[in-house]
Amino acid sequence: MQQDNKYKSLELEKPGVYELEGLEVGVTSNCNFRCSYCCAYERNDGNSISAGEVIRIIDEIPTLRRVRLSGGEVTLKYEDCEAIIAHCSAKGIATQLNTNASLLSRERIHSLQEAGLTNIHISFNFTDRDRFAAYYGIHPLVYDKIVENIRLCVEYKLETVLETLLFAETQHNMTAISERVYELGVRIHEIQNSIVMDHRGWNAIASREALVRSVEELIANRKPDTELYFTCMDRFADKLGFRDQPGVYFSHCVDGKKQLHLHGNGDILICELCHPVVIGNVYEGTSLNRIYQNRPKALEAFLKELPCPAYEALFPAGS
Repeated sequence: MQQDNKYKSLELEKPGVYELEGLEVGVTSNCNFRCSYCCAYERNDGNSISAGEVIRIIDEIPTLRRVRLSGGEVTLKYEDCEAIIAHCSAKGIATQLNTNASLLSRERIHSLQEAGLTNIHISFNFTDRDRFAAYYGIHPLVYDKIVENIRLCVEYKLETVLETLLFAETQHNMTAISERVYELGVRIHEIQNSIVMDHRGWNAIASREALVRSVEELIANRKPDTELYFTCMDRFADKLGFRDQPGVYFSHCVDGKKQLHLHGNGDILICELCHPVVIGNVYEGTSLNRIYQNRPKALEAFLKELPCPAYEALFPAGS
């Protein structure tokens, strides 16, 4: 385990006692991309939350160990992100910025490093500009800008994580993607398993066979100085014969158990990706500091049943 990565450490511990140690903040719902697989809650509804408000909320939660800033595209509110990161850094709270990296620059990346950002987390699903442009319907030069910014993140020694979604579009190209990640100088590659998202109408998930093949190939071809994090697979890793080993981690899901999502309108969700159920609102009296003690009904039901769309997609009832 990479001992000095404070942000990832929470995922490498099996959740025991339920308390709020991680908070994901949807700083803005707006985005300059239109990803079909994006599960951004109420995307582009115009809601956002200021740095001052986020800092106030953070200071009310003494158990926090990490804060993830996401969107939409979070860097549309770059100055707020920088202020939140600096505040968390001063309090010893690890931070991660989830971004498509298209709006970064040398100056912004340097400022993030100076503010004390723990991880910068960038989506990376394609090995070349043409496939990227064809899938997203975006100009190929945007891909070049993203690649440039990834290299700058490495240059400024930001802990850079490139995340690839394992789904129908990428399942036959995972090894090449991982090799491209390495060529860019990044040594942490996160693989996010795809899930059925009924609320988004998205169902381009990888088959069980493709998932097993991809995971096995990625592990077999892993460079000694690269770490692989496989997410949304912990519930069935043993069943498919997957095991943690040096440099390979099947991260524990902390959503709903140790981490919640805060939307710009104040809504609190169990998990924006897998279980986007609203369990309260910080502007309507819900206390994030006491939410696990007070247990809203939907959260109580989730913790009792622990539903997992990743498991359900690969292992339908009775299979």
